[in-house]
Amino acid sequence: MTDLVGLYTIGVGVASALGILYLFTHSTHHVGYRNGLYLALAGIIAFSALGNAAEQFYDPVEHWVHGVGALLVLVGLFRIVDERVREADWPIGLLADPASIRTRDDWMTPMDDAILELFHSADLVLTPTVIALNLDRSREEVNRRLSTLEREGYVERVTRGKYRMTPDGAAYLYGGTPT
Repeated sequence: MTDLVGLYTIGVGVASALGILYLFTHSTHHVGYRNGLYLALAGIIAFSALGNAAEQFYDPVEHWVHGVGALLVLVGLFRIVDERVREADWPIGLLADPASIRTRDDWMTPMDDAILELFHSADLVLTPTVIALNLDRSREEVNRRLSTLEREGYVERVTRGKYRMTPDGAAYLYGGTPT
């Protein structure tokens, strides 16, 4: 039974490593993270597959292999975090209001952020009256901003007088680039 559990664990380790390798080849991610991800991947392989193989075939080195694997995972994850810390003023992002650190287009106003945040928090179809009531603004002012947001693709009109946020609006809120 122990041999079966060991082989199962080796299989899970190999499958995990293959899954991460698949992500490397089929997704785009920050190039600076690649080395850290490779180290973490090597650590997962060493810890899961090689550690259990050592347990099955040469027991005295099992703990050393697990230790090296865990160390590789930690160093790989540290490199990712270290790279992220070097990128910019990351503490500001942790402490600041998201609206204050978003990059707005020239046509946008702070009210646009408030409208999009309201759509995001409710995840509903909203009317200008409901938006105005929740933001303590006039309906006319909200209507003007909704027209602009619709023209720019951040919200869409569902039916007459009813709006919802688009994927581009959500991408803007999350700091991404709308398409």
